[in-house]
Amino acid sequence: MQRDCCQRKPLTGRVNRIAGQVQGIGRMIEENRDCPEILHTISAIHAALRGLEAALLEDHVRHCVAEAAADPKQFDHRLEELVDLYKRRLA
Repeated sequence: MQRDCCQRKPLTGRVNRIAGQVQGIGRMIEENRDCPEILHTISAIHAALRGLEAALLEDHVRHCVAEAAADPKQFDHRLEELVDLYKRRLA
């Protein structure tokens, strides 16, 4: 799927914030910060990744799967993708 600028910008913004948080953990370890503070940051990263995952999944369903609905073969392929995604997510 081709994303236009309006769709890419929020996603790349999220990714950049997550990358900054991950780099921050390295600095926190270098600075010998307290473990609970580092763990709190790690939890925030997990939450941010889940939010990014949810946004991408919603985008996939609303655009890729919805667009494939016109072609039964393509639609079956997209549904299989969704099933595989859920299987991997639940594993």
